[in-house]
Amino acid sequence: MFTRICNVCKEKFTTVHPNYLCCSPKCSKINKVNKRYRRENGDWLIYFKHLLSKKKDTDLTPEKLIRKLKKQKYRCALSGVRMLCVRSRGKINLYNASLDRIKAGGKYTSRNIQLVCRAVNSFRGATPVREYLKWCRRVARNHVK
Repeated sequence: MFTRICNVCKEKFTTVHPNYLCCSPKCSKINKVNKRYRRENGDWLIYFKHLLSKKKDTDLTPEKLIRKLKKQKYRCALSGVRMLCVRSRGKINLYNASLDRIKAGGKYTSRNIQLVCRAVNSFRGATPVREYLKWCRRVARNHVK
């Protein structure tokens, strides 16, 4: 028998095999996801594949998105913030790149998307870009007073 500390919950457990890292199937599953995220962090190709896996009827590819990202110099199209591709189980990273439809409600096509940070995409919602920018200026002016 071997005594180990679980990689996930940090509980002490005993095992018959010296290479077991987790105390339960649940912790093993969590550990597997955490390892995959660590491996994928910083890999734009995998990150964009994941984003596009949820989009139907689109002409976008991860390669097209990487070209757009380079064209935008890895910066959010609206805020100028440097974007990331960091995934962490159960956490939302507001600096992560996000697909934003320029014409809200339109299709996800090369001509109708821009890459923005997750925070900006959340704040903007379905508001048209011009209207959103107008509100941003109002907020900034009011904050300066």
